[in-house]
Amino acid sequence: MTQQSVKLKLRQTQQLNQKQQQSLRILHMSSLELAEEVESWLADNPLLERPEHDPADSGEPEPHYSAAIPVTRKTNSMEESDVWETVADEADFRRMLHEQVCEHPLDEDQAARVHLLIDYLDDQGYLNDSLTDIVENSPLEWMLDEDDMDEALRHLQQFDPAGVGARDLGESLLLQLARQQPDDTVFCAVQLVKHFLPDIAKSSLPQQVRKKFPQYSAATIEAAQALVASLNPFPAYGLSGSGHTKYVDPDVWIRPDPETGKWTVGMYRQAWPQVQLNQEYSDLLAEYGSEAPELKQKLNEAKVLLSSLEQRKSTVLRLAETILERQADFFSFGAIGLVPLTIKETAANLGLAESTVSRAVNQKYLACPQGVFPLRYFFSQAAAYSSEEDGDGISANAVKALIESLIAGEDKRKPLSDQAMSDRLALQGIMLARRTVAKYREELNFPPAHQRKQKA
Repeated sequence: MTQQSVKLKLRQTQQLNQKQQQSLRILHMSSLELAEEVESWLADNPLLERPEHDPADSGEPEPHYSAAIPVTRKTNSMEESDVWETVADEADFRRMLHEQVCEHPLDEDQAARVHLLIDYLDDQGYLNDSLTDIVENSPLEWMLDEDDMDEALRHLQQFDPAGVGARDLGESLLLQLARQQPDDTVFCAVQLVKHFLPDIAKSSLPQQVRKKFPQYSAATIEAAQALVASLNPFPAYGLSGSGHTKYVDPDVWIRPDPETGKWTVGMYRQAWPQVQLNQEYSDLLAEYGSEAPELKQKLNEAKVLLSSLEQRKSTVLRLAETILERQADFFSFGAIGLVPLTIKETAANLGLAESTVSRAVNQKYLACPQGVFPLRYFFSQAAAYSSEEDGDGISANAVKALIESLIAGEDKRKPLSDQAMSDRLALQGIMLARRTVAKYREELNFPPAHQRKQKA
């Protein structure tokens, strides 16, 4: 006789009401998407209208800063702008993934979960949030559970480009190897990724591998090494579309006050659509609301939408103020003044959920005398610590700026090797391994020293 058992699983979760869901959706939008959304509100809801005069227009001129990236250089005879390439990559990359959903045999619920996971991917194509966090930060009525999300992730990991949706580098490389024609080299490469990834570039690797896997010859191991090295560590890299971002309307600005010199934060009017309640209709509803339930519902919807707009403004402005406070040196000295700043830390300081801050950062831009930057530019983990082990460390973008300045000032006949740059950074108290310097140099699109060398 088969015994049946009942297991209870307790999980603390937060149910989002309609107003909260609407606010989060509006917060996630770019200024262009928001403008289109507001147009649909005006067309659908007679209780909403545009004001005759912009109440936010104080008559003072708004600061104008070029959308060109402050660090621009020539690479392969093409002018490239790092940050805007990344912005274009991010938009086109996610769009490409969303379009692939209909190409796979997914039912409606599965497709919805995959769409959700795509929005959680970072700019490099990795899924940094745990499935548990995604479930717990989703509305209760979506009825998500980790098993369903795990299934959705397996589907997403079958999308192109290979490696997308991985939780870390190792998983991304294994996903890419799984699509290779199986042979001894591929099987060996899988073992290298699983057991020897930190040592993948070492010349002594074949000897280490043969001790653990004697079935592979030195030639096979070397071929597997080369195969792993040829894989893409960043699934989203280089996937910008044909229409690159040429110009965006920034959402907020930071500038020094012309009188006091103190840095201040403000909002660009064009990035924030002006819409208000139609007062005439509102007054009529107050008097005859019981006789027009449809319009009363429209009034409630209009109030929710306007509240979402105000919440979006408040959150993005508070975020910009936090960036000004934490990254003050950037606005005086440029990228070299950036310090590590995380979404988690910012969320705690603002008293918001991490997912809320992540949505606020999405596709929002800040203009300042240094140029126009995605808000994400100001967030990064510590890339290195000084020899004095200071608590804040140094951000990845600050380290990149230092590497860029070293290359700009090097003798072109005797360019600096990655080890030489590591040594020079150490003289400044920044302890960074040679391979880390090489990684940042590659992300900056600078070739190695022997390729930068110029004849006298």
